[in-house]
Amino acid sequence: MKAAGIDGCRGGWIAVRAESGSIISVELVRHLSLLKTRSSEHIWIDIPIGLPSADSYPRKAEEPARKLLKSRSSSIFTVPCREVLHAAEYDEANREHRELTGHGLSKQSWYLFTKIKETEIFACRKKELQVCESHPELVFFGMSGQAMKKSKKKIEGVQERLNVLKIYCTNVEEHYEQAADRFLRKEAAKDDILDAIALAIAATHPELERKTVIPVDEHDETGLAMNIHYAVRKP
Repeated sequence: MKAAGIDGCRGGWIAVRAESGSIISVELVRHLSLLKTRSSEHIWIDIPIGLPSADSYPRKAEEPARKLLKSRSSSIFTVPCREVLHAAEYDEANREHRELTGHGLSKQSWYLFTKIKETEIFACRKKELQVCESHPELVFFGMSGQAMKKSKKKIEGVQERLNVLKIYCTNVEEHYEQAADRFLRKEAAKDDILDAIALAIAATHPELERKTVIPVDEHDETGLAMNIHYAVRKP
């Protein structure tokens, strides 16, 4: 199986391609529209795909994902309702979101609006591919059988995650370090690279079984599936 694991970064997107768990390439693209895709390729991307309408808010996948992660459940945030996606300013979006759902809109959600919209356009245009929402902390949980203990922003957290990935890809540290040296920090943080690598390996490794947080996809009004993909070690 071939796939690309993608994570958003300051310079655009980090895209890692892998086949059967082996890393093929690591690249930075400014926009998803510039990503050269291949037929039958799977895309796992760390960004919400599919937004609930206010009357079906929140998405069904988020609470089960938090229950899986337990101590790292805060890494799963509630995505906004579709009605506020095109608000011009945060205060406007926050006010409308509270009026429609009874809940305010986090700044974290607001800062992702541009990438959420970009991803939605990409997913709708690339329906011949399997473009799936994934989540790195769920992926590390599935690969190791437990939530990560350290923050990925710290050296200890990076090494903790690399140790998990080395179980499945022996030269992963070499690929990670080469990419970290190649990209400026103002373009891509080290954890962005690490997350994209994890998604690519999880999407393709033959010893891993692909799973979703909820067994049956929920769909938004555009037809996009609202689910979160990860992988666990086969028994």
